[in-house]
Amino acid sequence: MLEFRLARATAAATFALLVIGGMVHATGSSLACPDWPLCYGQFFPAMEGGVLFEHGHRLVALAVSVLTLSLAVTVWRRRRETAVRVGALVALGLVLFQASLGALTVVWKLPLVVSSGHLATSMAFFSVLVWLTWRLAPGTGGSADAPAPAGVRAIAGAAALATYLQIVLGALVRHTGSGLACGTTVVLCEGAAWPAGGPAQLVTLHRFAGVLVALLVIAAAVAALRSGPLRARPAARIAPALVVVQVLLGAWTVWSMISVGAVSLHLAGGALLLADSLLLFLLLGPQPVAQRAGGDRVPGLVPAAG
Repeated sequence: MLEFRLARATAAATFALLVIGGMVHATGSSLACPDWPLCYGQFFPAMEGGVLFEHGHRLVALAVSVLTLSLAVTVWRRRRETAVRVGALVALGLVLFQASLGALTVVWKLPLVVSSGHLATSMAFFSVLVWLTWRLAPGTGGSADAPAPAGVRAIAGAAALATYLQIVLGALVRHTGSGLACGTTVVLCEGAAWPAGGPAQLVTLHRFAGVLVALLVIAAAVAALRSGPLRARPAARIAPALVVVQVLLGAWTVWSMISVGAVSLHLAGGALLLADSLLLFLLLGPQPVAQRAGGDRVPGLVPAAG
């Protein structure tokens, strides 16, 4: 269906936008364009140096905004479910709010609250798109595939929420310039379990939180494989692998002295882990019923259980 394809395309484009946005900061290009929304008064400035990253990020953001608007219009024209329609409007509101934060980041010269809020909003927007993609999917896996027990789904939900909060905490580490506050050690912080300095404490907190997130994600995956429906098993199998990769990428970020490649891949890994954790939570629950705007149900989706 058109709305599903649009949601999937918008989610994929947003993932690319997240990675490019991470490269903007990692390359020190955040203020390469001193004005907004143009760059040195031009819509197409010379795309070189920092301008390539900063203005390229803006152009991709524009494409994501157009896709999100198209998705919202299509959903309202073709679907009747209130939740889906509201979700499409929420996505549109978030992308507009995200654009305003991007403008303030430039105008106010990278204030910490706005810069960190920019990433937090982008991850929330990405999460809404993941939900919409799942909700608009034309098939779910069969009516006999019952939902998981409430406790299993609660663990998955906690893992998804913890992953989001960990990404936001990572944004604070990045935008406060605290990434190397513990030097190049990745277990203890310069030999201490809890350092004295503020930036070092922020890094250590991010690491401790990372361990908690890893345990929650693995616990959710194991519980889903033991007592979850078949449709949730692919996401459950992928989750532990993503956790291991993300931990290794975090270590590489430090060992590489915060290289552009390591930081960008670490952010990409966090976004993938968030998407997988959220998808696992959704797949463990009851599957929705889809309805076209004309009132007829779309074949292939099953009624919600219970």
